[in-house]
Amino acid sequence: MPSEFSPPNGEIPGLRSITIDGIRPARIDEPERPEDVADILAEADALRLGVAPFGGGTSLALGNLPNKVDIGLSTTRLRGIIDYEPTDLTMSVAAGSRFADVQAVLAEHGQTLPIEVPHPERVTIGGLIATALAGPRRFGAGSLRDLLIGISAAHPSGTVTKAGGMVVKNVTGFDLMRLYLGSLGTLGIVVSANFKVLPLPRAESTLLANYDSLSGALTAATAIRTSRVQPVALEVARVSKTEWLLAARIEGRDATVRLLSDEARKLAAADARTLTSDESAAWWRSYVAELSLECGVGESLIRCSTNPGGMNAKLQRAEERLISQPGLNQFLVSPGLGSLVVRIQNPGEDARDSFIQIRESLLAVWDHVVVLAADPALKRDIDVWGRTPETIDVMRSIKQEFDPHRVLNPGRFAGHL
Repeated sequence: MPSEFSPPNGEIPGLRSITIDGIRPARIDEPERPEDVADILAEADALRLGVAPFGGGTSLALGNLPNKVDIGLSTTRLRGIIDYEPTDLTMSVAAGSRFADVQAVLAEHGQTLPIEVPHPERVTIGGLIATALAGPRRFGAGSLRDLLIGISAAHPSGTVTKAGGMVVKNVTGFDLMRLYLGSLGTLGIVVSANFKVLPLPRAESTLLANYDSLSGALTAATAIRTSRVQPVALEVARVSKTEWLLAARIEGRDATVRLLSDEARKLAAADARTLTSDESAAWWRSYVAELSLECGVGESLIRCSTNPGGMNAKLQRAEERLISQPGLNQFLVSPGLGSLVVRIQNPGEDARDSFIQIRESLLAVWDHVVVLAADPALKRDIDVWGRTPETIDVMRSIKQEFDPHRVLNPGRFAGHL
């Protein structure tokens, strides 16, 4: 494994202060091999202990309040490139590897994993798979689901299993690797993963245009979304009560980017400015950072989603309900993905009542409402994943097969699995 991926000597700073929704594990384990992870889980299974896996600690606020947290299992020493074939566009990497480190290695060969996350210097590969979170680029470039071709995971049975491989067009067997994606570590702890990687775009630009209403920004976004511009990211953000910002990111060859940027500017029907190259990339890093799952007292981050074609009416109702909220810090719309993310902070005595009212009003309108992160005091007695899914019986059966004694992140997933 390359030296830059080797775990640091001594204790990792801040590791002992890790809390899972305010609960500090009785002990922290730092396994160095996949087999060590399996042994720890087998021990926990025998003693009926609860294990909370974590990597960079950036998504610990995601999920329901845990039933119990006896062991915090850090993957930060499972680090390194296992196999990388630039000519085949495939890479295998240990789960504790930091996303920024992986991207740096890929960039040396003009390649990338085309996703964006807050805190890439802390986020780990295993954490990305467990949460299945994706940034604005998902609109044009897809998500990890489209890139994942193989996986290895440790289980409470004391075994390490594998699914998929290092071949992009792998159609053999069950597609088990997708089962772990977004399961929040409740079915197994990912110890390594294989990806197909893509070439870095040769050029990029970002169109930024301001509007005095949400409807004006959405009209322009629809015009761009349904045109041949095909941006890789398309976002609308509330700047103030009377100002909205449209951002469209375009990638490709130099000439193509210039042509489509000019076309997007015309479709925006507003005074617009264009960021190119490094300025464009820096702007999106700053924007994605706003999606951090770290929350303060009385603060919550909520994502609503629906079919993109029918979201404008839902957005209007959300705007009417939320725009006057004094603690509304973010109102971020992804028109092409059909999603809305709001961040609200109310540190007052009525914080939880206000949070519950807002959540219920959103549930009444949107197809899916997920509390991505929140002050633990707000999450008490609710399922942050929203309505109980119709497939809950199937999900319970799968959980029973993979983790019969509820060792892995008990209670954290949908339906309090």
